Amino acid sequence: MTAQLNGRPATVEHLASAVGGYGHFTTLRITDGTARGLADHLARLADAHRRVFDADLDTGFVRECLRRAVPARGTVIARITLVGSPFADIADTADVLVTLREAGGAPSAVRLRTVRALRAIPEIKHTGTFSQHFHARAARRAGFDDALFVTVDGHIGETSVCTIGFLDPEGTVVWPDAPVLPGVTQQLITRGLAGFGVRVEQRPVPVADVGAFRAAFVANAGSLLRPVSAVDRVALPLDEEWMSLLRRAYDTNPPEPV
Repeated sequence: MTAQLNGRPATVEHLASAVGGYGHFTTLRITDGTARGLADHLARLADAHRRVFDADLDTGFVRECLRRAVPARGTVIARITLVGSPFADIADTADVLVTLREAGGAPSAVRLRTVRALRAIPEIKHTGTFSQHFHARAARRAGFDDALFVTVDGHIGETSVCTIGFLDPEGTVVWPDAPVLPGVTQQLITRGLAGFGVRVEQRPVPVADVGAFRAAFVANAGSLLRPVSAVDRVALPLDEEWMSLLRRAYDTNPPEPV
């Protein structure tokens, strides 16, 4: 992993401060200096910045910090974190931390274990991620790949780090209507599917109804798209033609130069 703070190499002290700091972030996939949905990621940061720091974000500076950090060739996963102090005055600015890691290999199917939980302040992609990692680790120790958060009334939300989507028997793509983070990858897939004439809905998804769906998948910037093979003990069909359609829908969004 490599890291830069405000466009310059980050020190160990910078990273230690950011890990426990007060802030928000977005994660995006960059290939050969371009990213699909870059404008959406910057818009997410700007919106969260107003909520977290009561200030407007200089997205031009954020973009310049990202540009300095990413390589000209190859694919990396970049995380842009805006970190500061919760006690700072409104006039104070947050630091821009950009970290890079290698992109993973080919995505594989995942098995999810449900847990009655929600992320704190789910509409913001913030740095307080302990509970997400705690539940994901517990799921892995139980033989699953990730945790699937379910509300107290039994409705599916999201996984620890991914948006989840379903294909219903009529061929409609369903995003769960629950307290979750609006995913940028979700937005890109939705746009692409609309262009293909595929119906997309957001509605409550009771965990008891999982077995009635034709397929399910998870999505985020790191792994893009992965099929879901099971939720708890309920097996779900794996449909490569369906997954191919989702990938093509995502790819309809043009890459934007960093």
